Amino acid sequence: MKVIAVIPARYQSSRLTNKPLIQLKGKPLIQVTYEAVLNSELFDTIYIATDSKKIKTIVDQFGAQCVLTSKKNKNGTERCVELIKILDNQIANNDLIINIQCDEPFIQKSHIQKIITLFSNKSDIIGTIVSPINKTDITDASVVKASVHINKKISDFSRNNIRPTNHNKIYKHIGIYAYKKHTLLKLGELKCVKRELDESLEQLRWLINDYIIKCIIIKENLISINTKKDLKKILKNQP
Repeated sequence: MKVIAVIPARYQSSRLTNKPLIQLKGKPLIQVTYEAVLNSELFDTIYIATDSKKIKTIVDQFGAQCVLTSKKNKNGTERCVELIKILDNQIANNDLIINIQCDEPFIQKSHIQKIITLFSNKSDIIGTIVSPINKTDITDASVVKASVHINKKISDFSRNNIRPTNHNKIYKHIGIYAYKKHTLLKLGELKCVKRELDESLEQLRWLINDYIIKCIIIKENLISINTKKDLKKILKNQP
């Protein structure tokens, strides 16, 4: 089984324009995230999938493998599906695809290692990452909440506040997904659902279609760069 990273990079982000190219640590965000993934040394191959020739030009300059994909893709998973179809003969059905959103530059090797272990004896699940949530995140619509059962199976996602239950705790969702190639291609065949559109959360389509989403829980409260407020917070803390 090969482990393949795909970093989708959409130029016209709805909440933060030109997000993949904003400067962080003197580099474009897409490069910072790519280098975090590369430095983990856990992947056989890393691809960046983008709809922008401008992004591809910059990615080519720092030496990553970049594939142009359609502007019609509605989310990162659809972009991953298109990439996998383009590279079909190079990727086996049992290979593990890890979709790492370009706004997750602080992902660590240990986090990726844990998500890979989810697939040691399962092949038909979707894997993702959650972390502890603080009080300010609970009321922040840019932060996605996950309702996690005691068996680490996710029962719901929302941008709104989710109430915990006797069996479920609420965590902050981190924008990383893992799936085998055969599962990813099946996800690409699912039709969009209303709640997915209402909340702008692609993973709700999978839950509504009865896919099992298992998570690993990390202790670090990673900052995802979704809004100008997130960016200001990070820039303020930079040395």
